[in-house]
Amino acid sequence: MLFAITAVAYAASCALFAAYLWEGGQRLERYAKVSLWLAAALHVAYHIDTVALGERRGSYDIHAAMSALSLFVALGYLVFGKRLKLVVLGAFITPINLLLFLGAGLRDRSVVPPGVRSALLPLHISVNVLGYAAFTLAFAVAIAYLLQERQIRAKRIGGVFQRLPSLDTLDKAALRCVLVGFPLLTVGIVTGAILTGGFAAATAAEGTRQAFAVAAWVVFAAVLLLRVSAGWRGRRAAFGTLIGFACACVVLVGYVVGDT
Repeated sequence: MLFAITAVAYAASCALFAAYLWEGGQRLERYAKVSLWLAAALHVAYHIDTVALGERRGSYDIHAAMSALSLFVALGYLVFGKRLKLVVLGAFITPINLLLFLGAGLRDRSVVPPGVRSALLPLHISVNVLGYAAFTLAFAVAIAYLLQERQIRAKRIGGVFQRLPSLDTLDKAALRCVLVGFPLLTVGIVTGAILTGGFAAATAAEGTRQAFAVAAWVVFAAVLLLRVSAGWRGRRAAFGTLIGFACACVVLVGYVVGDT
């Protein structure tokens, strides 16, 4: 029951943020933010009841990780968006948030292989969850950047254009998110390789996930390096962020498909 209520709250938040993006208005903005805070509070209760105290107590499966990821994405946006006045990004964040939460509600319980059960596993999962949350925010900012750029190119200076932040603000916000996520992803890849014994000892599924994780790392490293060395900004950096996030999503999907 708590899962269904939380899912409905997230869905309502999606609808309200979408309405705010297209129509604007202080009332819609207020309702959207309140609905997301409510959904996050319900999610905390669900996570504690299911993962900390309930049927998945002490579990480190992909569904528990997705629940935590969905929650951190919501909380990260609420804090990050308020600080940088990026309220409108909720229209891009909440759909992803809802999908992650619904994925976390899958009832099949995956079993962590004995070979990777160690004191290092909680660290591996934690840094990956936080890193993916940062990359999800970076993805949302990149989408907003490309949408705003399109509005400018089309010389549409009303409607959505007025509610989206400036291109410079979005570019800097995306950079901050990637700077947070990149070191966390690095630690996640290293600890993952240690847990599975490296690429040579990994199974085919593990090897594929590791390959895409490394691909995501390479893409994000290239985006950061090219920002410094070649002055990459804006559109190119946004597309690089989208590609890196897509590679990271393949890893997440690989875990879900392999463990359900």
